[in-house]
Amino acid sequence: FKPKAPLLSIMASSRWKRFAFFERNTLSLASEVLEDIIPRSSNQTNRSNSKAANDSVSLVVTTAALPMNSKPKKSTIAGMNVDDSALTDMWSSLATCAPIEVLEESGAIRLPSQAQMFQDDSNVPPSGAAMDGLVLAFITSADTEYVHCFDVTVRCNPPDASEKDLEDMDGWRGYLAPFKGQAKPSRGGNQNAPHSAEDRIIAEYMEADKTEGIIGIATCRAKNGHRPLHMACISKKNVMVCVDPQLCLSCRRPLATPDKLEAKSFLLSIPWPESSGNACAVDVAPGIVAVGTDSGVVHVYTYGGGRHVLRSYLTIPPPPSPGLSVASCKISVGQDKASVFVAYKRALNSSSPRSNVGVCCYDMPVPGPSPAHVSAPSARHDLDGRYVPSSSLCDAVGKGGDTLFTVARPDGLYTYSNTQKVDVSPIDGSKLAICIVPPPESAGMMREPATGKAGSSFALVASTDAKSRRDAVDIYDATNKLVAFHLLLSPGHRAVRAAGVTTSPQRLSDGTLRSGRSSAILFTSGGSLVTLTEKGTTEKVNLLVQKNLYSAAVFVAYGDPSFETADITSLYRRHAEYLYRKGDYSGAIDQYIHTIGSLEPSHVIFRYLDAPKIPLLVKYLEELRSRELTTPVHNELLRTCYLKLNDDESAESIAALAHRSVDTESLSSIVTNSPKDGLALICSFDAPQAAEALAIHGASLARLMPRETAGLVVSLCLGTFSPAKFSESSSAIVADCKKMLEYAYDENTRNCEPYPVHLFASSFMENPKTLRLILAHCNRNKCILTPSLRRTLLELTLAEWNQAKRIGDTEAEKMRRKEAIAALTDSHSGAIGDYDALVIVQLAGFDEGELLLYERLQMGPMLLSRYAKDGSEKARRQMLAMCQSDPEVLADVLGQFVAMVAELPIEDNGPNDTPGDESDYDEASEILEDIQEALSLARRQGVLPPVRIARILAGEGTGQFSNIGAADKAPQQRTVPLSVALDYVGTILDESRQEIGRLRSEVEEYNQLCNSMEKEVESLLRASQGLPGKKEDKRSSKLDVEEMYAKVRMALDDGGKSEDAAALSREAFWREMEQTDDSFQTISRFFAKDVIE
Repeated sequence: FKPKAPLLSIMASSRWKRFAFFERNTLSLASEVLEDIIPRSSNQTNRSNSKAANDSVSLVVTTAALPMNSKPKKSTIAGMNVDDSALTDMWSSLATCAPIEVLEESGAIRLPSQAQMFQDDSNVPPSGAAMDGLVLAFITSADTEYVHCFDVTVRCNPPDASEKDLEDMDGWRGYLAPFKGQAKPSRGGNQNAPHSAEDRIIAEYMEADKTEGIIGIATCRAKNGHRPLHMACISKKNVMVCVDPQLCLSCRRPLATPDKLEAKSFLLSIPWPESSGNACAVDVAPGIVAVGTDSGVVHVYTYGGGRHVLRSYLTIPPPPSPGLSVASCKISVGQDKASVFVAYKRALNSSSPRSNVGVCCYDMPVPGPSPAHVSAPSARHDLDGRYVPSSSLCDAVGKGGDTLFTVARPDGLYTYSNTQKVDVSPIDGSKLAICIVPPPESAGMMREPATGKAGSSFALVASTDAKSRRDAVDIYDATNKLVAFHLLLSPGHRAVRAAGVTTSPQRLSDGTLRSGRSSAILFTSGGSLVTLTEKGTTEKVNLLVQKNLYSAAVFVAYGDPSFETADITSLYRRHAEYLYRKGDYSGAIDQYIHTIGSLEPSHVIFRYLDAPKIPLLVKYLEELRSRELTTPVHNELLRTCYLKLNDDESAESIAALAHRSVDTESLSSIVTNSPKDGLALICSFDAPQAAEALAIHGASLARLMPRETAGLVVSLCLGTFSPAKFSESSSAIVADCKKMLEYAYDENTRNCEPYPVHLFASSFMENPKTLRLILAHCNRNKCILTPSLRRTLLELTLAEWNQAKRIGDTEAEKMRRKEAIAALTDSHSGAIGDYDALVIVQLAGFDEGELLLYERLQMGPMLLSRYAKDGSEKARRQMLAMCQSDPEVLADVLGQFVAMVAELPIEDNGPNDTPGDESDYDEASEILEDIQEALSLARRQGVLPPVRIARILAGEGTGQFSNIGAADKAPQQRTVPLSVALDYVGTILDESRQEIGRLRSEVEEYNQLCNSMEKEVESLLRASQGLPGKKEDKRSSKLDVEEMYAKVRMALDDGGKSEDAAALSREAFWREMEQTDDSFQTISRFFAKDVIE
């Protein structure tokens, strides 16, 4: 089922019911921080003009991740860096609320629109893992050069259960000065640059004293790696983008500007164009920055691609109407194009007439790997002709891959897509600030979306209360026509800015998944961050049910995939009963229809038996019948209702169906009293009715007439069933059914659609032989068998094979063996499952099938064990063949051969050997020949070392390492004679001797070459220095390899001993330092021993 959204009504938002869907928390700002963001002089000046004050402050709320290598190491508090405390606090709150999720890293981010995207190396992380889930609020204003960071992770993503108040873990984390220490782009050839030292000092002092206020900020998250945070900042004449600013915060108080911004940043490659005016709005998407100016111009920049600069990509000219400036701009990146929403406002002193460019959307190509400058937008869409007075009245939210732009006006909230206006929410009244609360991310499979409004479900609107004259905050649910939360701010607090955020889904301690949570953050002039976090779905549904808003409760519950379907059905039932009590019987029956399948139909039918309600009862019964859930009683009731409504045609169709169902019901008594007549009656039905009756009564018939019932089942499964063949007496019909098992299948004799065998298999559980007969007959005629039925056929076939083997029925044994092998090797053997088949053949003791499955599953050890247990010449040849295909099993094969020889007598019997039969001597000699062949194979392959082969031949096992202790305790056993391995050992020794000789000659040759080069170097040095030539050294240049090897071994042994002695001395030093009272004397003594460096 799918809930329907409530119809749009004309009721004003002031009459909507209020609820408490959100939890409120307040975070107070320190006075020093508040004074920096909103100075007292500015606060008093802008008190009369609240919209101007709102435009001077910027607030963004975003999620972020912390790379694992950014976690401060454990140290004492006295030795901790002041700036590390911010990271420590963020790690604490993140570990409390968010699950640890290791993210793969990548070296580039890509725009989410094309296959060839704009690559950016700004998110190259120094580590391979990160932890996501941090929620940060960044606040700045035009009166400060700082951007302050506040951690609201615990408030926006609270844990489910906590014994203490964890909200104290949130708070101010620090600040950064994005434009401090950044070199501004030079225009080249500046004639006004100071030349003298005095002029330069004065210019530097004036530049240092000048504060570059931050006009606006915007953030986005990259798509790859740990999804680093990108923050764009603008001043009046500058733009920059920094990466992961939360990692480079300063916590020093009083506020002091850092020397430079440590975060990776992107700056303008050319100076800001003076003709464009001052920057006043900004937005950022991965790789793209849009900056609006007070002259109406919008500049679009790109960044990334290996260079840390902002490159000009597009310049959007101002509207034709003069006196317009950009109030807000938002970037939307789609699959095939990028767009920029621009909202214009009229200057205070402008008298230009109204135009049609209040809200516009400009399309442009998505930047490629090396984006070239675009001369003009590819398209322009005029969405609204009315201007926007403030940037605080604009917001954007993504939905289904698209971005929707929302503007607040006195008569409502207007939502726009890239090309047109898509929705209007009737929220009237003057507004100070708004934000769209993004919908939370789902933790499971999304249901089919319900029909409703475009955009987000919740919208925060800050306004001035008409009665108290205090600022009020309301969160509206325009879809369900209700106020999700209402709040009056404290006296003296004005709503300045608002922003929405949503967290990612997380796994709880019990293993269940919880969807993300949506929150709204409000910044007030009194220095408070008000956090409004959405409650769980269950709490919201309970609040709606308490006020009988069942439609909204169903809509909210349906939007959460984790909400159980049975609970949603229960809401439909409660809604239906509520409407029935109010007398709305038509609305109640619509809700009862949603409960079909979970609520007993008699509960609904009993309420609608009155004459005026019969049309509604017909509606319910027809829906019940369309879902094939009716019984004969329901059909008869529906026929009676049709007669009451004078619908004779519909009543006759129901009567015809009821007659056929009555014949099927009477069959039960016939089968019980006379099985032969019951089987004949079933044979007179059409194929669908016969299959249905046989599925119901097949067990009773198979118990009394197994072969006759089996014949009928086979005819239905092969499609040869025809009622025309069963027109004779009951005895003739039953006889024909018995012969069905002997008929050969012919494609031309098909009379009906074949039915699956599993419909009738359960009827023969008490007669396994008949079931095997049916399954074998259907399998030979290529009927579709389920994997479970194929396993059953194999198991029953092997059971009859065992039985024939026990009673000595050779003919039946050969036949069942052939059928079992065919079941394991035909084209449908994969449906059985190799491992399931292996269990079946092992339980049945079917060695041939077990060996076949070992080969198919490539179970080398078990296959070798089976061959060794057989011990025949064929088995040994198979073992040697396995060595050729897989050299790794050669050690196991040799071990098996040695074990087989140890159990047989050999002709050269030792004193402990016992004489044996001549056949045993022959078998032992054949095995020894196989060992020799395996040794020659090992010499050619070169996989096994000779020492390991020698251990295997000596009976010490096939492992890579020898266990001497275990070998000493093991009983003495006879090994393979030396003559068997003589050729192998001799060849190995010859090859080793040749290799040693070759290496020795190469070493001597290398020694001679070094000596000659040394002499040549020495002669050249003497010639350059004018010294007489040195007499030739007649010492022998021959190198003694054995002597050199002995010296190297001795040096290595001495070095190891000295290192051990040094380690023991250091251990003694620390031990005495812990026990002595005079540490200076201990240090002096060990310093004299060269223990301390």
